[in-house]
Order: sequence, then structure tokens, then C-alpha cells
Amino acid sequence: MAILALCSLAAAAIPAMADDGRPGADQVVMAYVSGNPLMMLPGMRSLPRTGQIPTETMPKPLISEVINYPNPFDSRKAGLEGQTQVAYRLDRDAPVTVTLYDLLGMRVRRWQFGAGLNGGRQGTNSFNWDGTNEAGNKVSKGGYIAQIEIDLPGAVVSVIRKIGVLH
Repeated sequence: MAILALCSLAAAAIPAMADDGRPGADQVVMAYVSGNPLMMLPGMRSLPRTGQIPTETMPKPLISEVINYPNPFDSRKAGLEGQTQVAYRLDRDAPVTVTLYDLLGMRVRRWQFGAGLNGGRQGTNSFNWDGTNEAGNKVSKGGYIAQIEIDLPGAVVSVIRKIGVLH
């Protein structure tokens, strides 16, 4: 089972170690970064007070600068005005999957980018969404969730972004 690491710009996750020193199968330890409280999710445990890792030794985030513009956007408009550009920065080449969900959790659309290709290369990556689902139909107005997943050996890093569609 892969280790799920939820990362943000303010904090990094460190895989919990099993008793034999190997990464735990389904546990994640969230490190506290001063001034940025973390919300604990099911299956996560906090570091013990005596075993906290100094922020200087925190690993560099694999994904950062996740944005989309405009947000919200009006998908009825023609051309680039009727689209939102989703952009993010990767620390290294890696396969990336972006899945768009509606607020009920139903999958709307999915994009997959190979390592080293646009969307999965080191540095800034971006793609446009025109407000259509996988069948090519316009989606309803409202809120949507974009989940950006980076698939690495032994770990999956996931970032969430809210996107609004106007009509």
C-alpha cells in the first residue's frame, strides 16, 4: 500500500516509520511548522513533543505554487476568457494525475501527464480547463475540487484546489 502524504506550502509530511525502521504502510506523521497549525485527518498522528523535527531539516515540497486563474470563471465565454488555467510548480519530473470532482464527490474529468512532459516536468506546469466534463459537455455552475497527485515510488503526494464555475 502506498504512503499518502498530504503536503501544503506551509508544512511537509514525513512517512511514519514502522517498528522495523521501514515506512509505515498507511500512516503519516505531520510535522508542526510554527505559525501554521495543521488539521489532523483520520489515520494521521502527530509527532511526539520530544521527537519533533526542526523545520530546517524539512524536505523541500514536491509541488508548490498551485493556482488557477481566473477563479471563478465563466465557461460560457469564448476562447481563453471561458477557461481557467491551472498551474503548479514541481520539484522534479514525475507522473502527475489531475482529477476534477464536483462537490458531491463525483468525478468530472481527469488529466494524466507523464514524467518529463508538460504537466509532469520539473518547474512550472499548466493546463487549461474549459468547463467541460469527460464527455465534452459543459458542467453546471458551482464549485469543483481539483486533486493534483504526484506518483513517486513508495509515496503519493496530493494537493487540493477549489475551482468555481459561473454562468
